[in-house]
Amino acid sequence: MITASVIVVAIVFLVLLLKPIKGEYAMLVILAGGILILRYGVEQMQQILETVETLKGYMPYVSDYLGMFVKMIGITYLCEFTAGLCRDSGCQSLGGQIEILGKLSILAISTPVLIALFETIERLLT
Repeated sequence: MITASVIVVAIVFLVLLLKPIKGEYAMLVILAGGILILRYGVEQMQQILETVETLKGYMPYVSDYLGMFVKMIGITYLCEFTAGLCRDSGCQSLGGQIEILGKLSILAISTPVLIALFETIERLLT
């Protein structure tokens, strides 16, 4: 995390220097920095996936739910990253639409969990 923070601070200083001179280069530096930080995020995601695989060994009956959980984390991270890039480039409305799409995608992925919950409640009530 310290490495990523130092990289972001360096990118911010570089962008502040470039923005008055060449604004389009500043946007490219932001994009490159975002991709670099995304790489660090993917490394963290690999550790999470390894932990999820370990959990699947302990609880094989919830492996489908853990897969959904990992997908939700991925969608959230990707949408936040994309929305941030849109906002940095001045496209706030597009960033907002990406966030809405991410929320809808998470809702669509989570519907099997919701159905299983209602089925469990129905079995308990009958």
